[in-house]
Amino acid sequence: MIDFPEDLDAKLTRNPVIASVFGAESVAGFLNSDCQLCILANVSLHELEGLLQLLDRAGKFTFVNMDACSGLGQDRGAVEYLKKIGTQGIVSTKTAMIQRANSLSMVTMQKVFVTDRSNLPRSAAALEQSKPHLVQVMPWPVISHLTEGEKRSLSPFVAAGFVRTGADVATALRAGAKGVSTSAKELWDQAGR
Repeated sequence: MIDFPEDLDAKLTRNPVIASVFGAESVAGFLNSDCQLCILANVSLHELEGLLQLLDRAGKFTFVNMDACSGLGQDRGAVEYLKKIGTQGIVSTKTAMIQRANSLSMVTMQKVFVTDRSNLPRSAAALEQSKPHLVQVMPWPVISHLTEGEKRSLSPFVAAGFVRTGADVATALRAGAKGVSTSAKELWDQAGR
């Protein structure tokens, strides 16, 4: 993995929640929260640049979920387009997209679905190849079933999927997560560690 930028690390230390912002209509709620980082998804291509500018002016850091925004193809051109319009970071399941974004000095988060123990070696090998800044591990409840070595192979990680309560946030952080991502707006103002 590539070292996580210090300024983002400081933001996650103050508020370990990354808001999952689905659609342009959810942006206002994020802007009104204390949360400093978001993953923007389900936004159409024609809205993306304006929303990124709005979030940037508010001092918020935005990851664009490339896999969940219509109009973004899964090719190098999509990553270059995102860089051109001011995207700070991306989220993707695709190793090639993470590698391309890294080469353009973007902050990267690779999403990994841990459905059973047998897919962990394949996921760890993909992460070793792509070297994202962060790994988004889904669903978060599986983290409690991973060994310390398995967690290290997925680190630094963000717990995601089914994060619904403050207790979920606290449990994920105690299990080694750098942060959590959630669409539960009531958690976006979660206090630091």
